[in-house]
Amino acid sequence: MWRSLSGKPIPDLIAATQELLRGDREVIHVGSDSQNYGQATNYVTVVAVLDPGHGGRVFYRRSSIPRAQTLAHKLFLEAELSLDAALFLSRAFAHDIIVHVDVNQDIKHKSSQYVRALAGMVLGHGFQVRVKPDSWAATHLADSLVKGKHFSAA
Repeated sequence: MWRSLSGKPIPDLIAATQELLRGDREVIHVGSDSQNYGQATNYVTVVAVLDPGHGGRVFYRRSSIPRAQTLAHKLFLEAELSLDAALFLSRAFAHDIIVHVDVNQDIKHKSSQYVRALAGMVLGHGFQVRVKPDSWAATHLADSLVKGKHFSAA
């Protein structure tokens, strides 16, 4: 179930997104992040609809699987969840959709070895891609939600 940041259930992501698309200025950003908890890996996927200079709205969805055993498994599933949401939205809207991937180009980070593969996966589906430090939908929005740093009013 998709939710707003206030925790309100969003039964129809397409309708909720459509309400925010007033012209061609708005941009849809999609990203995911994950966190291991005990024997599970929890994932959060976010959809952020921005109207530059006028703010935006965020919707998110949580999911959980048995604990991911490798970094590659976690990162590729994050990208897959983001692509699923982006593809779902792209069937309904002819708007720009940018997919944010939680990988770092800096070779000091383990995720750097997956940058080309994950960026290629996103580009191969016809979407623009952002990686760290520009992948804010994954590295900030989804990250804060999956780690429980965001507390909704509901």
